[in-house]
Amino acid sequence: MQIFPFLFLSGLLFFLQPNKVDKNSKVGYESILAAHLKKHVTVLASDSLEGRETAYPGQKKAAQYIAGVFKKLNLKPVGDNGSYFQKFEVEEIRISSETRIEVQQKGQSKSYAFGKEFIGADAQDTTVSGDIVFGGFADSPMSNSDKENFAGKIVVTFPGQRESVSDTSGDQIRRRFFAFRQERGLASVLVVTDEEGPFSQLEVFSRIKSRTGRGRMALKGTTTSRVRLPLTFYVSPAFAQGLLQDRGVSLKQIREKAIKDSVFSPVFLDNTTVTVHSKSVVETRQSENVAGFLEGSDAKLKDEILVFTAHYDHLGIGSDGAIFHGADDDASGTSTVLELAEAFVKNPLKPRRTVLFMTVAGEEKGLLGSRYYVTHPIVPLEKTISNLNTDMIGRTDKKHDDLKEVNYTYVIGSDKISTELDSLLKVANAESENLAFDYTFNDERDPNQFYRRSDHFNFAKNGIPVVFFFTGVHVDYHRPTDTIDKIMFDKMERIARVIYYTGWKVANRDKMFPKNVATSGYYQ
Repeated sequence: MQIFPFLFLSGLLFFLQPNKVDKNSKVGYESILAAHLKKHVTVLASDSLEGRETAYPGQKKAAQYIAGVFKKLNLKPVGDNGSYFQKFEVEEIRISSETRIEVQQKGQSKSYAFGKEFIGADAQDTTVSGDIVFGGFADSPMSNSDKENFAGKIVVTFPGQRESVSDTSGDQIRRRFFAFRQERGLASVLVVTDEEGPFSQLEVFSRIKSRTGRGRMALKGTTTSRVRLPLTFYVSPAFAQGLLQDRGVSLKQIREKAIKDSVFSPVFLDNTTVTVHSKSVVETRQSENVAGFLEGSDAKLKDEILVFTAHYDHLGIGSDGAIFHGADDDASGTSTVLELAEAFVKNPLKPRRTVLFMTVAGEEKGLLGSRYYVTHPIVPLEKTISNLNTDMIGRTDKKHDDLKEVNYTYVIGSDKISTELDSLLKVANAESENLAFDYTFNDERDPNQFYRRSDHFNFAKNGIPVVFFFTGVHVDYHRPTDTIDKIMFDKMERIARVIYYTGWKVANRDKMFPKNVATSGYYQ
């Protein structure tokens, strides 16, 4: 195969290409190095930071480290009381062990304790009751009349999806069940675990138990406005089979029909009622964003700001003691913000606009830190020219592994609020590292919806032009195995340089970005 001469020539041509980076920014640009990025990730992804769980000790240690870097660089502290910390309170809502399920059948009532025959992470104070229907899979085709009869029922369903019952993607499953629950007006959903495999009772119960010690979080004062979805629990096969006693059909038979039938007929159970008594525990905790200013050099423009962001929180420690290191998610982005700050400080010529370097907490809990910032901005949002957000840029995903392409980044959101930002980004890339830009996830129809899943989204919702830099999900995503030994620091260096140079151009342009009148609202 005549591939090696071509690859050699391509590589040679790349290195022979003259770098066109603006000479006024070059010192900062060239100061961004893989070794510096590695130093920061080594600290942030270490065991001592305990997975940087929002509002827990490991996250506090990370905040102190970041503030220490900002102080060393002489960035202006613009947090609370002259500090680098913008503090905010969160409410941690956990499901209570007092949650129970009662089954009324044949004039008899039986109570099931949380954690034995059923488990879940939905934390609400409510009681729901309804008749039982076995509804197949979340994507099972059925008649419209049957769907209408689901309203107010408690539906028993199988995990995964009908056409690919081995599907184990948590994100895909959550999206399907969200639609499933919303569309059909259910009282509650009971998902039957499998006898074996990734959805076995042992696996599912173990995963959820590792999360229920620390519940979901919300900004304090916002929990009452949270959308109350139908409660969802995972139940044992024995629990589900018990509902079918004396019905002349087994759980196995229903599952087989749900897979094979072109139109599935739900199994409605008369004279069987389930009541879910859900209890929650709420605790108030404090977290913080870490923020520092580099003041602009132009008296007319320095009251406007460019914001660099990355989230520095992660998932903490599992109930089995395993540390979720989050080396890629998002120590890679946090270390990039720290390196960008150093690059701008080292550069002899300072940008015309002020630059805010901010690492935010609570991203893993629902973009909480960035949400708090946009409601309590350090500088009025109308003075914010752009937000450049970095989340997971240290690895490659399967798509690009198959393409044998390393030097790429996904670009998300750059044309949604202002197409001029996207144009500027492309020029900055062409004049610097010439990375491959992949816009796959920029498509509003993409099922992953990454545009709405990182901190730039809170800026975009407020009409601020954004770019989200991302290199994709990998097998270690949200697992303890997201460790530093798998980070590709040379790749990170090149992406960080593109982000720096893009930021340089943004911070020095004459005017704010014009917004797309036709589409900017749609993408918010």
